[in-house]
Amino acid sequence: MVRLPRYAGRHYFADPGRLRASVESFVEDAAGVNVPGALCAVIVPHGAHPEFGPVAGHAYKLLLSAPLASSLTVLLAPAASAPDDIGAVLCDLADAYATPLDSMAIATPALDALDQAGVAVLRAPDDEPVLENHLPFIQVVTGDTQCLPLRIPAGADLAAPGWDRVVGEFGLIVAVANLPQSHEQAACDAIERLDGRFFTGEAPAPRSGRFKSLFGSSGHRPMARSADAAVVALAIRLAKAKGAQHGRLLARQGSRAAFALYR
Repeated sequence: MVRLPRYAGRHYFADPGRLRASVESFVEDAAGVNVPGALCAVIVPHGAHPEFGPVAGHAYKLLLSAPLASSLTVLLAPAASAPDDIGAVLCDLADAYATPLDSMAIATPALDALDQAGVAVLRAPDDEPVLENHLPFIQVVTGDTQCLPLRIPAGADLAAPGWDRVVGEFGLIVAVANLPQSHEQAACDAIERLDGRFFTGEAPAPRSGRFKSLFGSSGHRPMARSADAAVVALAIRLAKAKGAQHGRLLARQGSRAAFALYR
């Protein structure tokens, strides 16, 4: 069973040739940036291709020169429409996502490993555009034919110990999230500090407690206020588990920004 593209012709070109050319243009037009260590994760924004492409191109260009592990690429995207009380991460019911360029298989053994490690995974239809819009970038830049696409709701259990048991099987982590509007700079600072607590409300931002109410929850465990915040917090946690000690801003336009997390 293949999930057919639903946003082709609206969020990006439906014609394969034009789509590939546009993705290549976003990457080629981005300034070349090198990081002085092994890349663990990138954080890129979402939207339609004309909206996020010029910013995300900086992160995807980095993948062309950075030495990457050959293991599985993991995509994290916000599950904005999921209820906040869902503690599981979501994955589409299909065996693969189709794009105008080709199809990309969902790595079901990795889903099984998550389940066995105690990370709850709910197979549910993906009606949102975020993952679909980024898959052509993965296909063009990395040439991957399979990946692990996960949607993260605001209520996902980011502290589940099972993540630590499976992160060694993950290769590059591509986290798709926009920064909280009106607090972009504080969020940028938190990502560069690799401070995932900022996004869950577990600890307030320096010099201000207001972000606890913006991102945090009074529940029994840290919970992000938004799905985008949950994606960033989980990306930071997984990158640190892979040895990341540094975060670097690559490009930014308002709430859309691209980062590299590396060791």
